[in-house]
Amino acid sequence: MRFSEILSMAFSNLWRRKLRTVLTVAAVVIGATLIALMASLGDGLKGFIVGQFGQTFPEDAVIVSSGRDINVFRGNGGPQEITSVSTVVQPFTAEDISKIKSVPGVERVDYLVSVQARYVQPEGSDKMYTVDVSGVPAYEAAIRPLFLGSTIADADVGKCLISYDYLTAFGWSVDQSVIGKTVTVSVGKQFAYNTDTRNFTFTIVGVIDKKVSSAEVIITQTDAIEMARYYQDNPLRYSEQQPGFTVQVKARSAAEVASVAATVKSLGFNALTADDILAEINRVFSVIQVGLSAFGIIALVVAAIGIINTLLMAIHERTREIGVMKAVGATRGNIRALFTAEGAALGFLGGAAGGLLALMLGQALNVIGARTFLSNFPGFELSVFSFWLIPGVIALTTVISLLAGLYPAGRAARLDPVEALRYE
Repeated sequence: MRFSEILSMAFSNLWRRKLRTVLTVAAVVIGATLIALMASLGDGLKGFIVGQFGQTFPEDAVIVSSGRDINVFRGNGGPQEITSVSTVVQPFTAEDISKIKSVPGVERVDYLVSVQARYVQPEGSDKMYTVDVSGVPAYEAAIRPLFLGSTIADADVGKCLISYDYLTAFGWSVDQSVIGKTVTVSVGKQFAYNTDTRNFTFTIVGVIDKKVSSAEVIITQTDAIEMARYYQDNPLRYSEQQPGFTVQVKARSAAEVASVAATVKSLGFNALTADDILAEINRVFSVIQVGLSAFGIIALVVAAIGIINTLLMAIHERTREIGVMKAVGATRGNIRALFTAEGAALGFLGGAAGGLLALMLGQALNVIGARTFLSNFPGFELSVFSFWLIPGVIALTTVISLLAGLYPAGRAARLDPVEALRYE
């Protein structure tokens, strides 16, 4: 028997018992839908996180920390012996910063400034709002997509970028009139019982697109350092004398990032690149996708049991038919191939229908999300179907169903033709 004949007979036999076939396929559809939909949700969330990361972290930047042996603090959660005081992480020194600046491919080294602000106030108002203040170098501010205005340069002391959502919170018009207005950021002291505060006023030169951040004010590093020194009550903070534990290195180009990071590590420091962070993000989401898809796998296992039961019932009903086929020359291999093909056909139909259903549900989620809880993130799709996802799900369900059909197929192939013809 030719392969085409086996396939034709397999689909014809399934069509003879329409209700049973539909019910069996429905179980496969549920599993396929869950796998495809959960995987698409994982891809969508990963794409959103990666997209946000790409708009906040420069691809030519390297985060360098002063840890000489960062693994000394990792383990199974229990205490670890510190064999030498030199392994305890120490802050950078002026000599360390000089070494990093001399690394081939390094364009500049900036302090990673931490700013703690109490609140932000719009001009002409006593209302206070939560705020995250970020002091970044100009090349990092430049990758933030803007809704209005322009970005800030390193020399733009007293100027800032604000998040789009502040316009609504402040009751301002969403137009060019916000450029030139001022906001005041209040900073307290690190020591809780010191109630001194200081206000820093900034002129708005740009509004960050609403799909990037929700409560952020971006200022120059010069302003951020001044605020941090006031907060910590330390005029030497973020200087050559006290650089801190972490700095941000800018490579001359993205192509030189890997070599810069490798050289920095050879100096005894720890280096983290955009690729390192993205790899970790991908690893985490891979685990999440496997976890989400596990529900679909369980459903497919249940469906496989249903396929075995369906084929065993078919063998029982078609025992005489099998005997006739053997009597007219069909081999064991022909019988085995026929029933295996029927199992695979059930999986193929369920996978195709499940993939289509998942695609429809995913698009529905995207439409609903864009009009409701994702309205602040235009362009973000909650469900993203990779080009391989639907074919992959169909292949998976087909293979699982094929394997499920092997036992009934083997049983059918072993039937004695004489006994089969006598079967009533």
